[in-house]
Amino acid sequence: MAHIAFFILPAAGHVNPTLSVARELVARGHRVTYALSESYGERVLATGAEFVPYPMDQDRFLATMVPQQDSAEYTDQQEFVNMMKWMLELTRQTLPRFEEHFESEGRPDVFVCDPSSFWSGAILAAKWGVPVIRSTPTYVANEHWSLHPPVDTAEEQQQDPETGELFETVAGLLAEHGVDKSIGEFAQDVHSGPALVYLPRSFQYAGETFGEEVAFVGPCTSDNSFHGDWEAPATGRPLALVSLGTLYNKQPEFFRACVDAFADLDWDVVIAHAGGVAEGGLGELPPNVRVHSFVPQGAVLKHASLMINHGGTSTVLQAVSEGVPVISVPQMAELHATATRVEQLGVGAKILRKDISPEKIRETVLALAADESVAAKVAWLRQEIKSAGGPAAAADAVERLLVPAPAVG
Repeated sequence: MAHIAFFILPAAGHVNPTLSVARELVARGHRVTYALSESYGERVLATGAEFVPYPMDQDRFLATMVPQQDSAEYTDQQEFVNMMKWMLELTRQTLPRFEEHFESEGRPDVFVCDPSSFWSGAILAAKWGVPVIRSTPTYVANEHWSLHPPVDTAEEQQQDPETGELFETVAGLLAEHGVDKSIGEFAQDVHSGPALVYLPRSFQYAGETFGEEVAFVGPCTSDNSFHGDWEAPATGRPLALVSLGTLYNKQPEFFRACVDAFADLDWDVVIAHAGGVAEGGLGELPPNVRVHSFVPQGAVLKHASLMINHGGTSTVLQAVSEGVPVISVPQMAELHATATRVEQLGVGAKILRKDISPEKIRETVLALAADESVAAKVAWLRQEIKSAGGPAAAADAVERLLVPAPAVG
């Protein structure tokens, strides 16, 4: 039995794909431990994994790590600095706790680290010489494609005093823990090497340029029955599911635009706002629209004809896995990439936030419904997802990093 530790960004779109992988590893007899913020305890423990929690200011996390933007690239230097500060602070806060825990309860044999998250797992792995596999719910980058614009030299980046000071602090933290690497070498390690990527290779930009150490395992959806029961309407009409996920959900004007778009259409609509709208906050509703805080998304998608979402990669691919085309309304650079990929592959459409109106939504819904080519393209991508292997393929990739026990005798 091996010990596998997960260090994941505390956001549903990053955590949820890993849960079915953890469950698969536990079923294979491995010990699994999660280092994750307190709010995810119930979900983690349900997989059979152990849970090492840490406190986190959720409002600050949302403001720092998931700023809304209409750019298709990450280009804001101040946002980069703010993220670095948060990651450094959380690393300093959690690293002693995690080191003490794992020294006492047993060091992991493999770390599964989210490169978007803070660095405690990566530092412990480097310090102890333990292999790491990245956990990436969205796109990976290489010299052929990246969401981040290239930086000519490290020295050029260092010219910004605040960034340079941050880099020096991170370098000091590495040295303090016996990690003999420059900040550039450490960053390279965090963002390269073996990876679990929760999408099929055909959905990745420049997917053919990545080697076999990058395991494109497809979406690894987790059971979300904890969101309650759901019963499909018996009308026989097409059903649209509307959701902006859990990070960009406080947009009642968007949800109201969806209500108005479908009010006169012969569709049923389920809106899941994840607590982003106050009770009655959408005003009077037509009889074909139902509003919930949460729904068991997988159960609803089995009956859906369309999903309108924020462009989250996991959400888009979960919809396509059920044969459902999508309309993506992207909220940040990564989500713009997914919305654009949806259009490129012909499995849905994109609407920019600035263009949202009942008329635009209605027009896009009707155009997708009338396009006979969409169903065939969704069916193709659905098969690509199925062939990627899911949680079993992800567990295989983790196990490949395990060092064989020495022969006895």
